Amino acid sequence: MKKRHYLLTAIISYFVLLIATIPAKPVTNLINDNSPLTIQGVSGTLWSGSAYAISINNLQLKRTQWSFNLWQLFTGKIAIDINTHFSNNKISAELGSSFTGRYFVNELSAKIAAHEVAQLANIPLAQLGGMISVNIKHAEWKQGELPLADGEIKWNNASITVADTASLGNVSIVLSESDQQSLKATINNQGGDIKISGTAALVPEKNYTANMKLSPTATANNNIRQSLGLFAQKQPNGEYLLRKSGSLDQIM
Repeated sequence: MKKRHYLLTAIISYFVLLIATIPAKPVTNLINDNSPLTIQGVSGTLWSGSAYAISINNLQLKRTQWSFNLWQLFTGKIAIDINTHFSNNKISAELGSSFTGRYFVNELSAKIAAHEVAQLANIPLAQLGGMISVNIKHAEWKQGELPLADGEIKWNNASITVADTASLGNVSIVLSESDQQSLKATINNQGGDIKISGTAALVPEKNYTANMKLSPTATANNNIRQSLGLFAQKQPNGEYLLRKSGSLDQIM
């Protein structure tokens, strides 16, 4: 048992020493030459370093810093702390993977304008307004499996513009794990032209389900009220019921 302990300690120590001494620039050059990822202005080591700019497709991150979390190695995981900026807004998180191939994100904190989210997600037609704040305590997934997450997404001063602009006030999306061990989102808002309440989930059978109640408020004009009937079923009490399920490929 002692020999096994000493051997494991030696392997981990060697791995730590290797990361601590390898310069980051030769590794990032290799990444630049063999992937769609471009990393510029690199300094430091793989253990602790920085990059002025990281870009992939239309996503550009600036002033990125990283450092490895040594203690995670003793739990069978590799993890790094990341601090970066997107459009002058700070993003921070712990990113990692277990030795069994399960990826995770801890303490993700980010803020981004809603119209920039629409551009990144390639959302057609609709224009989004407001600011989105993301605070995820923990998220994990494995290739071929549904992700799990615990945290909250806030969309403040939210608005959607298609033919007309509808204010949604402040929207809260609370992420949690459902009884079926799938990702569940509880959605509510305060203020705006439309009162929103309901849930959405990722499920193995149909990929996604959504069950939402939409109620026009006193500030909603006729165009907004009529547009609700295009995708939701009007109820006798004046609410609109939105029930959808299917493959995520249908909405992406």
